[in-house]
Amino acid sequence: MKTNPLVSIVIPIYNTSKYLPSCLDSVVSQTYGNLEIILVDDGATDDSGKIADKYAKKDPRITVIHQKNQGQSTARNNGIKKATGDYISFIDADDKIKPTFIADLLAPFNDANASLSVCGMHYKRLKQNTANDVYINPLRPPRKSESRKAYILYLLAVDGRMYSSVNKLYRTKTVKSLQFDKSLNFAEDTKFVLDYLDKTTGTINFVLKPLYVYNFGTSTSTINRTAINWQNWQTSYQNLKSWLGPHPALTEKFWLHTVHLRWRISFIRSKKRAK
Repeated sequence: MKTNPLVSIVIPIYNTSKYLPSCLDSVVSQTYGNLEIILVDDGATDDSGKIADKYAKKDPRITVIHQKNQGQSTARNNGIKKATGDYISFIDADDKIKPTFIADLLAPFNDANASLSVCGMHYKRLKQNTANDVYINPLRPPRKSESRKAYILYLLAVDGRMYSSVNKLYRTKTVKSLQFDKSLNFAEDTKFVLDYLDKTTGTINFVLKPLYVYNFGTSTSTINRTAINWQNWQTSYQNLKSWLGPHPALTEKFWLHTVHLRWRISFIRSKKRAK
């Protein structure tokens, strides 16, 4: 890794004025300072766009894109087009990050073979007023006899840290060849992560600290509504099978089945929470 690389941070914004200042404060105060902060105002109808412009006037590292409302995937894709950093991270405007988020995620890239770094989360359930740290336990490395896709399926099966696009740092060069799927309103994050890993051969590195603060249950979140539709889970499963390929090995089939079982349980829990 070159000395002091530029890191791009892409933040899609839509009607998050309640949380946006806290989010942006956490980004501009990172201990790692060589940042390019790209705010994509996706046609917000509240004060979010004005807040973004206000921060841009105070911090030259911030660029604001204003666009008509086209959805989070398009906003992220437009942010990717604008990014010029060596590495890139995505943050949601109703969340925030701990001060060493970038520095800690960047450290594994001192190894030239690193392709992705993943951190834990501080998970806040706003309606229940509870919070806990998740994804800070170690996971095993790939086994010698294990295919890369079998290992990735194992990661999907054991917990949820691989599903989101936001608790990660990527190589921008690879991300530039990808897009978030605009046709999906559920698990587009997971598809993006899988597509990214499909284009890389390097290591997946885990930073066992709750560096990403995830606010579950904000008014702009769609996960509650989309997770109670089993068809969304089925579409995601078909995408996962397509990613795996037509002739999976026995171990890959096992982990694929395990992921599907996990998703059934997650769907049932989502339905119960929605009642």
